[in-house]
Amino acid sequence: MANVLPPEKKKILAARLRARFIFTTAVVLCAGALVAALALVPAFVSVRIALSSLPESEVSETARDDQAKGARAAALVAALGPISHATSSAPVESVTAALALKPAGMSISGVRYSKGKIELSGVAANRAAVSVFRDALEADARFTTVAVPVAALVGTQEGRFTITLSGAF
Repeated sequence: MANVLPPEKKKILAARLRARFIFTTAVVLCAGALVAALALVPAFVSVRIALSSLPESEVSETARDDQAKGARAAALVAALGPISHATSSAPVESVTAALALKPAGMSISGVRYSKGKIELSGVAANRAAVSVFRDALEADARFTTVAVPVAALVGTQEGRFTITLSGAF
């Protein structure tokens, strides 16, 4: 069967069909976006209603707590990152052993690991607790050296301390 349209008209018809296809596709995508946005509206409204029923002080306190927890989690991930990348379990065992020797009245707020060194930082209720902790760590054969700044032993840092442990881990 022979084509009855001249080539110029055939090109014009093809261009119109292509334009119609692009327009239809754009309309379908816009309709899908509208349906997705409308699906999110009930969730948005329910969150706004829940937040408006809370007192303002509770909302800001919750936000501050969440920010503090997020900052603490980020600090812990940064501090414990090298331990998680260690090829052996010796660093983890050493940190666990050091934390097991911690006396009551003392809290460890940071652990930093680098090849052959572990740095523990925290707060102690009194300077005697730091001294007891240092003595317990020195008695453990895993640690070759236990370094505590004199200021922590004297008690001039308001209970804050940093202990550096060296060994084969």
